[in-house]
Amino acid sequence: MARVYMVRHGRAAAGWNVDPDPGLDELGRSQALAAATELVPLGAMDVVTSPLLRCQQTAFPTATAWQRKARIDPRVGEIPSPEG
Repeated sequence: MARVYMVRHGRAAAGWNVDPDPGLDELGRSQALAAATELVPLGAMDVVTSPLLRCQQTAFPTATAWQRKARIDPRVGEIPSPEG
């Protein structure tokens, strides 16, 4: 049976109203490393990420530890929601 682990991106450096594609801030990078710490022991598997920078940066530590290149797939991209 296939296993799928979904990880939300770490904290972004800015919101949609400031930057439509921000990277991670310092806390977000720490969160990405924490996710890798949890995922790496599960064993190497494919890594798929949204085209958004913060998602790619979140996936990077895990993919690197597994010696994999994260596959960017627009089907897992976010859709901005309106304020309110």
